[in-house]
Amino acid sequence: MKTMKLNIKLWSFLAAFLMVFTIAACDDDNDLGQVDATSLDSLITEANDLIATTEEGTSPGDYKPGSKKQLQDVLTWVDWKIANAESQDDVADAAIKLQTYIDIFKTNIVSLAVPIIGQSNDTYIQISDNIKPLFNESFTIETKIYVVDLATKGYSNNIFATEQSGPDSGFVIRYFGDGTIHLNVGSGSGWNTIESEPGVIKAGEWMHIAFVNEISSQKLYVNGVEILSQDKAYMPAPEASFVIGNGPTWTDRVINGMVKDVRVWSNARTEQQISDNQDAAFENTEEGLAMYFPFDADLGTEFKDNTGKYTATFKGDVTWAADGIPPVIVIDFSELNTSIATATSLKAEVVEGTNNGDYPIGTKDYIQELIDEGNDLLANAKKQDEVAAQASSINSKLKLIKDNLVADATGIMVEPESDIYGFSITPNYTPQGDYTIEMDIEFESLGYGTAVFFYGYSYGIWATGYEELTEENVLNSGALWNFTDAGSGWQGPKADALTIKPGNWQHVALVHDNTARTTTLYVDGIEMGVDDNIGTPNIPSDSDFRLLGSNWGSVMHGSIKDFRMWDVAKAAADLNADIDGTEDGLQVYFPLEKVAGVKFKDVTGNYEGELKGVKWNIE
Repeated sequence: MKTMKLNIKLWSFLAAFLMVFTIAACDDDNDLGQVDATSLDSLITEANDLIATTEEGTSPGDYKPGSKKQLQDVLTWVDWKIANAESQDDVADAAIKLQTYIDIFKTNIVSLAVPIIGQSNDTYIQISDNIKPLFNESFTIETKIYVVDLATKGYSNNIFATEQSGPDSGFVIRYFGDGTIHLNVGSGSGWNTIESEPGVIKAGEWMHIAFVNEISSQKLYVNGVEILSQDKAYMPAPEASFVIGNGPTWTDRVINGMVKDVRVWSNARTEQQISDNQDAAFENTEEGLAMYFPFDADLGTEFKDNTGKYTATFKGDVTWAADGIPPVIVIDFSELNTSIATATSLKAEVVEGTNNGDYPIGTKDYIQELIDEGNDLLANAKKQDEVAAQASSINSKLKLIKDNLVADATGIMVEPESDIYGFSITPNYTPQGDYTIEMDIEFESLGYGTAVFFYGYSYGIWATGYEELTEENVLNSGALWNFTDAGSGWQGPKADALTIKPGNWQHVALVHDNTARTTTLYVDGIEMGVDDNIGTPNIPSDSDFRLLGSNWGSVMHGSIKDFRMWDVAKAAADLNADIDGTEDGLQVYFPLEKVAGVKFKDVTGNYEGELKGVKWNIE
């Protein structure tokens, strides 16, 4: 009846204008001011038929939810437009708009697609917070994941998480670059973590992940097989949202991959149930199935799950991969190839020698290392940014090579920049018996805060500084501390404030007598402090130790020279002696009195140092 009334109104209106348009007929057959009433009637009929005969849904081939309402709203507007028309142009506008929205409706079909989560900060799929009560009692989370690249951007790659700090609570299932997968739950006072062997998670294939949490115990399944299990306390996160592909708190822990078939069950699924139903399709009537996102169709960036209760919202670089086809990574190697070619040309030109102005001995070997690293990345690169970073690194190191020709030097130096790595010495040497460490240092200033100038990870030496220039701060600066982790927390000898005098070269030494369990701190041969109950440092897992840099972000503003490490406890009278590098007990020796390039051996030939943000102090 509605269509019939609309047609009567339309014909009545057109008849009223018949005489006017007969007299003022236009020769232009395409004039939008003339609309065939039968054509508009056909459009109205077509729109009504589409609304009556099509089905909305979230599966591929369905019309997207909301499509019918959108078209019905336009039909309502057309009805109003004709009833209130003042000219033939109004009727033409109605026909044009209706045709446009019919075309939109016909293309508004759900297509097969799977979300791909780009590895960018603040990128994830967030589930509405009304899901959170489900995580207060036993639950199971399942998903399928396709890892494009195992490489991490932040600390880890989080498959899904509600992790929160303050208090440590929630859960996270995460993997790392070696394919290790972790199950991690917060207890309210810490984190309970269990991890797999490397190689469990693989790139380039779909894998099924299931996490079962019974509050006091947890299990993790990969492809239907139990991988991890622990009996640990779990505290639900009071504030953090449920996030897929990243974490809600540390949002740089983002995957590079695709996800689909995300399900949350309000019970602890058995291994048999998980294994048997990895590829099952569900009707949303299954007992315990609380949330179900197939993620197999492009529904936009915010939409409900199949139960209609929960909403998924795409954040950051989340897009739909058409037909669920994983992305093909295409890497541009042109910049890296240019850098390798430049390095190869420089190597051919280099003439090594020991005279001022020569390239230091070992320069060609160092350039070849850069070339080899570049070629290795050409064969194994997985990401464009790592290729760009390698090219940039080669270019900057080639510049350093050209800037560090043989010359007289007064040690190595660093400006007070917090991102300096330091002078890296390999392999790591952490003494486990008697030892002596000595060096000459000169601080330009103490006005950049406390600064570590020797750093072995589990032990080192720092000098206290200040950031605000006040008399009190200056008088409290210049103290030394040998911090050592020997198994009983940080301990070690200290020297009083004002021991360090900026603008002056001073000799600093540590002497450890392992039998007496003492470590003594000397400055210019004078005993400044002693710890009389201390063992040797714990051996760290790190591969180097450093001068002028640390992991603590505090960098010395000054220089170091004549660095030595001994595996004997030297007497105070024997410190800072003239040596030639062949002495018994000498472990490491870098005189640092002549520019030796960017990467070079110590006098013993057993250790190698590399400038990383550090430069030669050339007069």
